Amino acid sequence: MSDKKKKKEKVKYVDDGRSLADMSAFRNGQKTDDKGFVRPPSTAKDKWNTYWAAVRSMLVPMFITLGVITAIFFIAFIVLGGFQEYFG
Repeated sequence: MSDKKKKKEKVKYVDDGRSLADMSAFRNGQKTDDKGFVRPPSTAKDKWNTYWAAVRSMLVPMFITLGVITAIFFIAFIVLGGFQEYFG
């Protein structure tokens, strides 16, 4: 038996003159979905829900980072003698 490696298929890129961005979904400034129906513009509530979802996902990492920075600060404060003026 021979162990032949599978040859990778070479991809040929052909320049057909189109731009890189596919703007076919936009007609006369209106956004359409895949079936061609016009989507309503986003509301303030939609924007708020999207914003809050992004913020909520970053709350735990933010508090962890702040805790680490605070711990490093207090360790450096103690090592460098920052409490000497208060305790003598």
